[in-house]
Amino acid sequence: MNSKLFNKLFISNILLVAVVFLLPACNSTKHLKEGQYLLRKNKVNIKYEGKLTQKVEIKDNLNKIIVQKPNANFLGFLPFPTPTKLWLYNLRYRKLHRRPDSLLPKSVERPVILDTVYMQRSALNMKNYMFNRGYFYAKVTDTYLVKKKKAYATYTIEPGINYQINDVRYYIDDSEIARIVRKGAGGTILKKDREFTYSLTGDERNRLVNDIRNNGYYKFTQENITFIIDTVDKSIFKDAESPFKAAVDFVSAIDNKKPTLDLEVHIQLADDSAAFTKYIIKNINVYLDFVSPADLKDSSLTIKRIGKLDFWFHSQYVHPWVLYKHIYVAPGNYFNQTDYDKTQAKLTELGIFQYIRIVPREMRRNRGVLDYDILLARAKKYDFSTLYELTSGSTYALGHSIGINFRDKNFLKGANLLTIGVNGGLEYAYNSNSSEGFFRRFSWLTSYYGINASIDFPKFLAPVASSLFSNSNLPHTIIGGGRSVIDRINYFTLSNTSANFSYSWKETQSKTWGFSPAFVNIIRLPYKSYAFDTVLANNEYLKNSYKENFIEGENITYTFDNIAAKRGINHSYLKVGLEEAGALLSLVNNVVDKVNNLYSIQYAQYAKFDLDARHYFTFRKTVVAMRFLGGIGVPYDKSATLPYIKQYFSGGPYSLRGWRIRTLGPGTYFNPNTGGATQIDRTGDIKLELNSELRFPITLLFSGAIKMNGAVFADAGNIWLAKKDPAYPGGNFEFKNLGQDVAADIGLGVRFDIASFLTLRADLAMPVKKPEVAINNGWVFDQVNFNNPTWRSQNLIMNISIGYPF
Repeated sequence: MNSKLFNKLFISNILLVAVVFLLPACNSTKHLKEGQYLLRKNKVNIKYEGKLTQKVEIKDNLNKIIVQKPNANFLGFLPFPTPTKLWLYNLRYRKLHRRPDSLLPKSVERPVILDTVYMQRSALNMKNYMFNRGYFYAKVTDTYLVKKKKAYATYTIEPGINYQINDVRYYIDDSEIARIVRKGAGGTILKKDREFTYSLTGDERNRLVNDIRNNGYYKFTQENITFIIDTVDKSIFKDAESPFKAAVDFVSAIDNKKPTLDLEVHIQLADDSAAFTKYIIKNINVYLDFVSPADLKDSSLTIKRIGKLDFWFHSQYVHPWVLYKHIYVAPGNYFNQTDYDKTQAKLTELGIFQYIRIVPREMRRNRGVLDYDILLARAKKYDFSTLYELTSGSTYALGHSIGINFRDKNFLKGANLLTIGVNGGLEYAYNSNSSEGFFRRFSWLTSYYGINASIDFPKFLAPVASSLFSNSNLPHTIIGGGRSVIDRINYFTLSNTSANFSYSWKETQSKTWGFSPAFVNIIRLPYKSYAFDTVLANNEYLKNSYKENFIEGENITYTFDNIAAKRGINHSYLKVGLEEAGALLSLVNNVVDKVNNLYSIQYAQYAKFDLDARHYFTFRKTVVAMRFLGGIGVPYDKSATLPYIKQYFSGGPYSLRGWRIRTLGPGTYFNPNTGGATQIDRTGDIKLELNSELRFPITLLFSGAIKMNGAVFADAGNIWLAKKDPAYPGGNFEFKNLGQDVAADIGLGVRFDIASFLTLRADLAMPVKKPEVAINNGWVFDQVNFNNPTWRSQNLIMNISIGYPF
């Protein structure tokens, strides 16, 4: 395509986009009657002298409770109006305007006409919301401005002064419950001098109920707890213009202190006289393969007793002893809500049941006694999955692969997860200069295949004593192994045989540990062509990287993830890993000699540290996601470099998206004369990377089954060598050169979330800072030329992948 034609098409597309966005704004009021105004925008203003605590959260929540919302924009986060659905409705007005709302297509929307009754209701909602946050005298005014039949609503909130907690007093009708409350007083939510909100009373009520139920009070509920706000003059809650308010404001202004309130917590019987009765557990019956309620009376079921628990089954689907270790309720113990919830969670996490129900039953003639029926319905034991992928990369033009996975979720009837996976693929090069037909221009470049298997045991196996950890820590032991082969046609063949033995457990809901006391990799190169040998002979770093290696080591990882605790809002993720290889073998010389003689290869010696830190800033319509990756690997003693499979790389859909995978670095090193079968991956010993994304919704497709989301992103980072190498000038890490060495890209992306199950992602990126460019510190904004097809082919990188980058 020539430059002039491209310019015409480019300008035409820009004009088309402009028309799409401007037409809705011009045509949106076309069918409104006299006196009707299209609601175009709601605005919330908060007038507050000084610093308002959690102002952003308050403003977002106030926006959410506005009753009448404007027509939805195509890009909801943009400031300018693009009510595309309204525009489509107006285009088909004659056909659609008489239809009821229930029969309107999902792709259209009627105009939202300003209704002052809804504005008044919204103002009342806001006043109530502010009251619940402790701003008892908040004022809310609603106004609107009309421009060309379009209305712009404004809600102005004057919060006033909110109250702080002074004193909390408890009034409890039962001495034993009073003792429980006093014992747990240190965990109270209602702290002195804390700003009062009604949500605090809800949190405190939940805490108290949980503490009391954990001490046997099975029938105790939230209805047994009430809160009373105690102030000097209770009439202030009824009369916003109370003289007391003026007095409080005057005193607060003098002392620069907020007014305070006292709280009374009343714990009483309410309607259920059994709320103050402690319940003890007598019998527990576990039904391993529950089918229907008839099983509860089926005398033909087999029964097996372990400890004080009775296990009933038609056939032994799973060893009862496995379940026994995951059941925390026990006969002879008082009812405990935490044990009940933990039993439900741990049995679910075994993954072998379709559903789990724990049914407490009161003994009719024996008050204060419970029996438990634990009903476990069998899930499907086996499952198969396949995955087929089409890909393209820097070293090949077309690739396709297939993977087949088999899972036995109850291997050996021990709730052990057996996974076997096989995969394989082919990659092809494309010769654009060939005179052959299109398909004949492709040539076979690489083939790869592999098989992996693992068994995940829901417990700790020797040599770790199970007594060191509670079952509540979700202990797992994983044993795995596999073999993979990469065959670069007529260049080299590389095989990797691996085995591992590892443990994992949860310290808390947010903290997870993994420890592998032993892993092994055997790297072999059974075939090397003369051309490949020549490359290695002239490059010491590559020669050491592609050396046959025996790797034996150990690693430990710590993961923190509070997405559940934060309910997906403003959450963080941190993963830290340490890995070492070779130390054990170097200490046992006779073992080393046997290994070297057996495999005729050297063992690797290195230490690695990896860090992955992320934070997600959540706003009303957008999310800002940020990630920092860091890693360093240090070879020592007999090893000059890290083994190839342990080295770092950069570029690709999950890294710097302005570069193809494994084509960036190390450092400022750049060699444009590589490609095809002779392309060698760019790897390094050190990696630093920073990624950021602004994520936003675009629209819903197919009645909401597919969510179309967008992203604007920027990536920066690189890889480096730990030591200087003449084959890679500028490739080693030096802090003084960091500003020049860092690469950067920017781009746009679109993501299709399909039924909250699968995410397809397309990211278009371009480099804006190239380390190899010496001038302007590597920044290349002045080289950007969308009109130039050569520039586009070399700089616009499309990444198509599955899932989010981080």
